[in-house]
Amino acid sequence: METLGESMGLQHISPFKALYKAAGYSANAEVFTAGGPPNSDITAAVLKAFTSACQAPAPSQVLIPKGDFKLGETVMTGPCKSPIEFTLQGNVKADGGSTQGKDRWVVFEKINGFKLNGGGTFDGEGNAAWKANNCHKTFECKKLPISVRFDFVDNAEIKDITSLDAKNFHFNVISGKNMTFDNIKIIAPAESPNTDGIHLGRCEGVKILNTKIATGDDCISVGDGMKNLLIEKVVCGPGHGISVGSLGRYGWEQDVTDINVKNCTLEGTDNGLRIKTWPSAACTTTAAGIHFEDIILNKVSNPILIDQEYCPWNQCNKNKPSTIKLVDITFRNIRGTSGNKDAVKLLCSKGHPCENVEIGDINIDYTGPDGPPTFECTNVTPKLVGTQNPKACVGPVVKAPGKDIGSSSGSDITQALLKAFTSACQSPSPSKVVIPKGEFKLGEIEMRGPCKAPVEITLQGTVKADGNAIQGKEKWVVFGNINGFKLNGGGAFDGEGNAAWRVNNCHKTFNCKKLPISIRFDFVENAEIKDISSIDAKNFHINVLGAKNMTMSNIKITAPEDSPNTDGIHLGRSDGVKILNSFISTGDDCISVGDGTNNLHVEKVTCGPGHGISVGSLGRYGKEQDVSGIRVVNCTLQETDNGLRIKTWPSAACSTTASDIHFEDIIVKNVTNPILIDQEYCPWNQCNKKKASTIKLVNISFKNVRGTSGNKDAVKLLCSKGYPCQNVEIGDIDIKYSGADGPATFQCSNVSPKLLGAQSPEACSSPLTKLPGQ
Repeated sequence: METLGESMGLQHISPFKALYKAAGYSANAEVFTAGGPPNSDITAAVLKAFTSACQAPAPSQVLIPKGDFKLGETVMTGPCKSPIEFTLQGNVKADGGSTQGKDRWVVFEKINGFKLNGGGTFDGEGNAAWKANNCHKTFECKKLPISVRFDFVDNAEIKDITSLDAKNFHFNVISGKNMTFDNIKIIAPAESPNTDGIHLGRCEGVKILNTKIATGDDCISVGDGMKNLLIEKVVCGPGHGISVGSLGRYGWEQDVTDINVKNCTLEGTDNGLRIKTWPSAACTTTAAGIHFEDIILNKVSNPILIDQEYCPWNQCNKNKPSTIKLVDITFRNIRGTSGNKDAVKLLCSKGHPCENVEIGDINIDYTGPDGPPTFECTNVTPKLVGTQNPKACVGPVVKAPGKDIGSSSGSDITQALLKAFTSACQSPSPSKVVIPKGEFKLGEIEMRGPCKAPVEITLQGTVKADGNAIQGKEKWVVFGNINGFKLNGGGAFDGEGNAAWRVNNCHKTFNCKKLPISIRFDFVENAEIKDISSIDAKNFHINVLGAKNMTMSNIKITAPEDSPNTDGIHLGRSDGVKILNSFISTGDDCISVGDGTNNLHVEKVTCGPGHGISVGSLGRYGKEQDVSGIRVVNCTLQETDNGLRIKTWPSAACSTTASDIHFEDIIVKNVTNPILIDQEYCPWNQCNKKKASTIKLVNISFKNVRGTSGNKDAVKLLCSKGYPCQNVEIGDIDIKYSGADGPATFQCSNVSPKLLGAQSPEACSSPLTKLPGQ
């Protein structure tokens, strides 16, 4: 009489020691065999064998022997007490009846320590299902079962397995860690819809090696949350290539990082190496560190493709650019033939242009009648290494007014410049606007993005503010919302402020008529401003708001010392700005640092006349942000009304912190108030000095400041009695004063500075003033 287990096709064989020694497991491992008569249904036997293996205290094996068997929906769930090896020697075929209406067929989940091998086949028998599958055309469709799913499987090896004719994805891998796929064979016709070979998401440390994939969709598709994926020695085709994405369809997606595809071959695929993100994306994530290297192509359509306008079935809004950021992407040593003329297409997002894309040694031929092959770029400036075939994208130069288009010196170029900028901004490749030598009138103008690719403006001549066009305005020239921007050329912006200064009383009262700032940079990122002059601004010369990664070098700013409110460079809410090798001579602060400024580096700036280099004023408004990481080094101040200054309002409207502010290696020449912390800053007496400033000053240093003072107050550290300054360091100060009311003094309130080296004048020794109860 046969046992129940035998009637179900389940056999328990022990100890089977030789096999497990060879597999590296313990000699005490057990083997559970799930088999049966040819073409019998072994679903229950497989589940029982897996359950027994999963509960075994030692590593165990589930064995499906050679032969053809039917298998219905089978979900094998851990955790298991020990590692499991699942050896498929035969062929299991999807039982259409038991998988109809399901979204899965075979599932391995929540197993740590797993092997799948044996040389057998999962046959999804998808032929009949593909005819009724419209999921490649619409979201609203009836899902078909994925052949094999690995959900939360860690430390696994999948080897010597075939997937045939899946109804949907062949393999789906979610939230796995340390998995290796080796010598996998995936087969389905080119016209089979949605049959991705291996789809991965939310995994870390996966390897796909020595594998052949021929299917109807992506050979390998990389979803969100993937980290540390290696794809090597994979042959793909037919299919849709190897794709990172699509990304951005859902709102809860995670970053993708460190994807490496190397030594692979693509044959006759609809796409090659592809990164695809949705416009109007539901999330803002980053895909970074994606590298394709040593790839062979054979008649591959779209061999290299970044597509940030991926919108299948036209069910998204292409007018909204993708918010997925692509960073650090490389394509190296890609060679072979293209199936169409679009050999390289880098179609990046105008909202977040691709950053640090490198193209190296590309050799892709195309011999079709509509050739030669092309290399297209949008919103990206790739770094080119080695040779490129086809020739890499190069942006056009858009020329603005000049003799070549009929503008004569003295003419108004406002409309011509705006038109030229608009053309450059809409160009799919990096472009340049050139204003030639000569003098031109310029009215109020706003040049705003986002732009499709980086823009360079070369100002060779001088543009003068048209007084009639900017009368009553608060701005003259504005550059806004541009990522990847250059302004250079040696030319000048002349604000013609002389007449306006006479009627400007903003330095005496809040209630005044504003005058136009000469140049505004609003939310400009990854920018270089170089070799430009600003002359006689009516208000601030340069105002920088919301900038990231901006460098200003060799800037020259000039206005009389009695010109009111003509700050040289004012910054706020910006991160990563550098001001280098510049000369500023004006009527207010040479450089003024507003709230929300972080990581500012000022070096080799000469200031004077003017009001010095100031952090602040801070605390005037109620929604101000912290200031952090301000470094001023190797600068010279001459004949300025103040030197190195930090100023905050008493009765401040907010409570923020200004921290890590460092002044070092500074020369002062007849500077009034060379070193000044003023937390009682109250211009025009329109504040309440009896209320202490609530701005906290932390980690401040003045080191190696030397020269002469214009009055006896060489060093004044006037901190708030409400929030005394913390960790203020004074090192090697040597400031002389030779006036009749001398000698020079060093004054402190509500601060006990840490003293290093020598101090002249002698440093204050007053104690830290504390509020009652502190």
